[in-house]
Amino acid sequence: MQCHIQTCLIQEVKCWFLFRIQITAGKMSLDSFRAEGECFCIGKKFLRQQHRMVGQPPESQKPTVKALLIVAYSVIIVMSLFGNMLVCHVVLKNKRMHSATSLFIVNLAVSDIMITLLNTPFTLVRFVNSTWIFGKAMCHISRFVQYCSLHVSTLTLTAIALDRHQVILNPLKQRMSLTKGALSISVIWLMATCFSLPHAVYQKLFQYNYREATVRSLCLPDFPEPAELVWKYLDLSTFLLLYLLPLLIITVTYMRLAKKLWLRNAIGDVTTQQYVTHHRNKKKSIKMLMLVVVVFAVCWFPLNCYVVLISSLGIRTKNSLYFALHWFAMSSTCYNPFIYCWLNESFRTGLRSLLCICHRVPQPREQALPPRAMSCREAWLEQARCRKGPSSQASCSTRNLPMASTDL
Repeated sequence: MQCHIQTCLIQEVKCWFLFRIQITAGKMSLDSFRAEGECFCIGKKFLRQQHRMVGQPPESQKPTVKALLIVAYSVIIVMSLFGNMLVCHVVLKNKRMHSATSLFIVNLAVSDIMITLLNTPFTLVRFVNSTWIFGKAMCHISRFVQYCSLHVSTLTLTAIALDRHQVILNPLKQRMSLTKGALSISVIWLMATCFSLPHAVYQKLFQYNYREATVRSLCLPDFPEPAELVWKYLDLSTFLLLYLLPLLIITVTYMRLAKKLWLRNAIGDVTTQQYVTHHRNKKKSIKMLMLVVVVFAVCWFPLNCYVVLISSLGIRTKNSLYFALHWFAMSSTCYNPFIYCWLNESFRTGLRSLLCICHRVPQPREQALPPRAMSCREAWLEQARCRKGPSSQASCSTRNLPMASTDL
């Protein structure tokens, strides 16, 4: 039945009311609107708008698109699991790396593993099949995991930045203990859970007759009235409090650290070789710190803006755009392990051991872990002791004193 546009507009209010009744009942059927004549086109239009909002196509994906999605998301899943499990393996195995900062890194890896296992595969299947096949429980769980993992990651990145700020700008103060680190992680998970519960609770599994003998399911937000305003302000507050604010804190913190590292001189007398090494370490630290900010901002900014625009303005979009933005955001779970792990010598050693790159049997001397670098406080005390007597300076080698670098 063809619907005239003008007639559909006249009947829009009536059809909207009837369609909301169908949604509240939990089962939607486009065929139920045929009896209302003009209401059918309004109901179908509304349903397609719901498809666009959640990134689910009204038609089945083409074989080429399916293959592309499967390959793209499979790469994310494999790389994320490998990289983040490597983080946990190296940190837990190396007792010398048991610190508050290492706890934050493990927590970041755990949150990435959680979203990789409990959200990304389900999202992939939903994209490919254009329907939700995992039931009502997973509808809530998957949504909760997506938001909770995102919030844990952003809050953990902020905690790492603040911890680096404390260690580098105040080297004589006591570093965060393991107990305080564990307490901070508990607070992070509690905050992430509180911010994620509204998204998980107000999820509902809808069913509708897409075609004859074809029933599809959608896992959609179902906020209380006024639903549009609740959805709008919830997404907006999430964007401001859990993306822009952490990004601002991280940016300011790392800019201060970069400035401090660049201007601060190394402890003790500096030779030409030591200056070159010190300068290289400072540049490496600055690159690492700025890379954290860039990756965090670039990966999540497009998808966050997309969600805010969809919920606030109801703009029309394409499924391919949503797929690209979602994949790009999820790929951040692959980058973080390399940023925080591969730029550290201990993690590189663990990676080589795990991949069995060195086929020869290492000698006992090579198996030993690199010596622990003294903290800035210990180094300053050692330097003061060396300056007390000229006779003792010969035994005080400046090579044992740490250079300006961030230890993760």
